[in-house]
Amino acid sequence: MSDGGRSQPGSGGDEPLVAVEAGRLKEIRGRDLAIRFAFGAAVSIVAGAVSLVFNPVVGGLFLAFPAILPASVTLIEQKESTDEAVHDIEGATIGALGLAVFAVVTGIVLRHTSAVVALAAATAAWLVTSVVLYLALESLLRREWGPLDRGSPVSAETQDP
Repeated sequence: MSDGGRSQPGSGGDEPLVAVEAGRLKEIRGRDLAIRFAFGAAVSIVAGAVSLVFNPVVGGLFLAFPAILPASVTLIEQKESTDEAVHDIEGATIGALGLAVFAVVTGIVLRHTSAVVALAAATAAWLVTSVVLYLALESLLRREWGPLDRGSPVSAETQDP
């Protein structure tokens, strides 16, 4: 069974926190890309409609929604496992929190300086927030959950050697 990319603590086979598997790009089917595109387009259309009905600020909030997340999670769960889908949701949540920080920093800094400085500051804030949250979550999950059942916490002291 898949462990969502995490190895059991103390197993000696800990995987890296970040990895690139370029060879897996060949596994992506055109149908899957079309589904993701359709979900993304639908979310964008809803955001546009909300902007027209209410105002651009309210519509902009909908653009922060990870548009292809529902399609991606569904496809990942069907093809791989629920654990892999959960791992994808964790990443999307971290990314969304990073984008929220990006928006707040942009709003604050734009009132005091140029757009270039605001963009640089917001990008740095997004990067720091996302990396710190990712490393904290990954560290916590590697310590607390075993590879087969991430649904129930298992402390490091109770795991078999």
